[in-house]
Amino acid sequence: MKNFLTFLLGVFIFAGIYWFVFHKTPEVRTFEKNVLAAKQGDSQAMLQVGIAYEQGTGTKPDKDQAVDFYRQAASAGNTAATYRLAQVYEEGVLVPQDLEEAFVYYQLAASQGNAQAQTALSRFYKQPLGSAPQSDGEALLWLIRAAKQDEPAALQSIEAAQEQRPELYQEVLAFSDLFDKTVQEQDPQDAFSLAKFYRSGTLIVRNDEEAFRLFKMAWEKDNTLSQAAVEMAEMYLLGEVVEKDENKALELYAKAAELQNPQAQYFLGKRSYEGNPPNYQDAFAWFSNAAEQGYAPAQYMTGYMLLQGQGTGQSYKLAVDFFTKAADQDYASAQYVLGQMYWKGLGVKKNIKTGRSWLEKAAANGNASAQAFLAD
Repeated sequence: MKNFLTFLLGVFIFAGIYWFVFHKTPEVRTFEKNVLAAKQGDSQAMLQVGIAYEQGTGTKPDKDQAVDFYRQAASAGNTAATYRLAQVYEEGVLVPQDLEEAFVYYQLAASQGNAQAQTALSRFYKQPLGSAPQSDGEALLWLIRAAKQDEPAALQSIEAAQEQRPELYQEVLAFSDLFDKTVQEQDPQDAFSLAKFYRSGTLIVRNDEEAFRLFKMAWEKDNTLSQAAVEMAEMYLLGEVVEKDENKALELYAKAAELQNPQAQYFLGKRSYEGNPPNYQDAFAWFSNAAEQGYAPAQYMTGYMLLQGQGTGQSYKLAVDFFTKAADQDYASAQYVLGQMYWKGLGVKKNIKTGRSWLEKAAANGNASAQAFLAD
């Protein structure tokens, strides 16, 4: 009997040791399962492993491992992990606070459709935080996108935004609807309109990369949209977003000019006028064609060439006509020259009062020559 009790005691001791050494809680088993799946490239498992390391669930807490797995999951395209990584950098608990990094990850998660990230990104543009430029329009845009997904914080904030700035809200809402429509239908005119918003940077933060993409889409889908070609040509000429390419720019300007685009015609006119040697005949032809369409810079140059007799016969009277057309559009250079012509009686009856009036308008529009003349 004694031997049996000793044996039984040994069994219990062995069982206890075995349970202590080999027993795994459900949390541990889940953690190990996720680690295995993460090694096989499962981004959701990577996220769960990161959470486990952060919270110490099924494993010992490990800040570095948590951040590493969040980063792996984000790199694998897991939007929730990207959002969590943004939070980590904003909170400054697992890593030193870095609002610029937080901004980058919020942007990425928001662009992937994460509503919580969109709400957070709105806050970054509003305050602003990190490297985000201050933009009420951009902040409202991301808030609207989050609210469309019924994100609670966004829904609460959007009501206040509508009350406080109703006009801005309507403008940004229209932009958001245009964006959604363009994504769905890819209408070339809508794409062009959207690109202009991105290019100007008045309503939302300027985004030349997105602007170029949309201009390109518009032009490729409808090659009668000459202004889309002009916008791209300018970006190629300046090397904005795309690699600087003068030949590509000229090709686009030429195609737009064939479609009677006055801005393209003016550009080709300037190129001919400033060439070495200049080609005044071609320049005058391009300028006068653009001037007929009411393009103020071309009206001014047409008047100037008529005044000088370059590429055409000299005519003060006709020059005054073109200068007047440009001046009526508040083109300061034309206002200055027209003021001088009235002051001196060139092509018109001398009228110092009228001349002074045009000079004053030119000065008010920032023309330094007019300002200096009036100050003398």
